[in-house]
Amino acid sequence: MNYIKNLISLTLIIALIFFAAQNLQTKIHLSNLIWPALIYFLVLSYITFRITSSTVDKNNKTFITRTYSAIGIRLIFSIFPLIIYLFFYTGFELTFVLAYFLLYLLFTSFEIYFLVITLRPDSKK
Repeated sequence: MNYIKNLISLTLIIALIFFAAQNLQTKIHLSNLIWPALIYFLVLSYITFRITSSTVDKNNKTFITRTYSAIGIRLIFSIFPLIIYLFFYTGFELTFVLAYFLLYLLFTSFEIYFLVITLRPDSKK
């Protein structure tokens, strides 16, 4: 439950930053596709964390296998929409691609950080 609360907080902070970048007098123009991408990464982060965290109490081999699987799932499911965007969207915007990669890095870093924090009590045993 703590992960969900922190994940939603992170998403809201990122949404506020994107909203401010779009609506203030900045030279940054973000595509309207950034909002579905933000929700997509929110859901993807939740799913991959559930896959990984379901094996925290099991043996180490199962945990490592699930963790690597979750990383692979996240990578594939993150690259696939971007490839579709690059091939089929006619109004290519570099700012969207950069923001998409930023979202990927932020959400992946958040999940890894939260996973390390979750596992830290086990390292003291």
